[in-house]
Order: sequence, then structure tokens, then C-alpha cells
Amino acid sequence: MVGKISAVRGALLVVGAGLLAAGCGGAAQPSAGTGGASGTGGGTGGTAAASPAGGTTASTGAAPGTGTASCSGGLDGTEPGVVLVSCDGTARVHVQIGPVSKDFAGGTCYDVGGRWSVTDGVVTEKGTYQGPPVDVVSVNNQASGRGTIQVALGGKSYFVDNASFDLSNDKKSAHLRGKTTPESDAPGTTVTVDVAC
Repeated sequence: MVGKISAVRGALLVVGAGLLAAGCGGAAQPSAGTGGASGTGGGTGGTAAASPAGGTTASTGAAPGTGTASCSGGLDGTEPGVVLVSCDGTARVHVQIGPVSKDFAGGTCYDVGGRWSVTDGVVTEKGTYQGPPVDVVSVNNQASGRGTIQVALGGKSYFVDNASFDLSNDKKSAHLRGKTTPESDAPGTTVTVDVAC
């Protein structure tokens, strides 16, 4: 799905190139991959915006079901088609897609050169990753002041371009809201994302 969206591809390239450094308490991350990496879950298409580069470590006290193992789907990042596992950071993300919601914990926030983004979960490469569906949420700001939302949840992919984007003055929290694009598994669905770094 997102392989068609140039804004997403550009965001991935920025992050995949390892250009994003510490933000919201995170540290610079090594390159995890580039070029159209975006499908999630069994190669079904998916998400991954400005989400980036990673590795896994032990859970940092997240609630049951939101620790590293739950976040990573048991993947360690070395599997074919796994671009990034972002599960050991400080960000907490609440996603609401229509009537369905999920709380993510362990994401990583980035704030470099006017680009602000958060990723939580497993970013996979469409057509290469063949494992079980994994969840991920990734959001970023756009030059226009709007935002991009990408979510893979339960094997389904959702993309919102031109979302409303409200970032706190200290850049530690954000609220995004918009409707999914026609390429999404549920076009026209309202998606709301709240981030705390």
C-alpha cells in the first residue's frame, strides 16, 4: 500500500539512511534499510513512515501485552524483510481506527532538522517479509504543517495523508487525526493518534 505513496517513501529514506538522531529522549539509530520498505504482515502491504531504525531490548516496564516481545511479535530484526523493530524506546502511542483501538508502548521519537516522527512496532518490507502479521504505527509531520499516519494492525493497513497535526511546544506529545486513503484496507475511516514521548 504505502509503496505507492512518495511522501512515505521519502520519510523512510530519511530514517533508513540513519539521519534522524535523538528526539524525545531517544538516541541516534543505525540504518535498518531503505527504499520502499513498507509492507507489514505477511507481505500484505503495510505501514512505516518516518519510522525507523532500531533493534530490541528488554521491556522498560510497559504494561502486560505492551512489552518488547508483544511489540516485536517475537521478531529480533534479523528475519528476511524485517526493516526495523522499534520497541525499546520511551514513546507511548494510542491509536483509534473507527471502533478499534490499540495502545503501543516502547516507540521511538525523532526530532531532527524540522522532521518530527514516531514509530512503534515492526516495519517490514512488502514482498520480502513472509512472517505472521505484525503491528506498527508511524507518524510524522509534513512541510505543510499537516501530518502522515501509517498503521498496520491485525494484518490490515491504514494510511492517512494530510492529517491534522498538533505538536506540543516541547515536542513531547502530538495529536493527529484524519481519514484513510483509498489504498487503505478500510478507505475513508477516521484514524486518531495520540503520542507521548
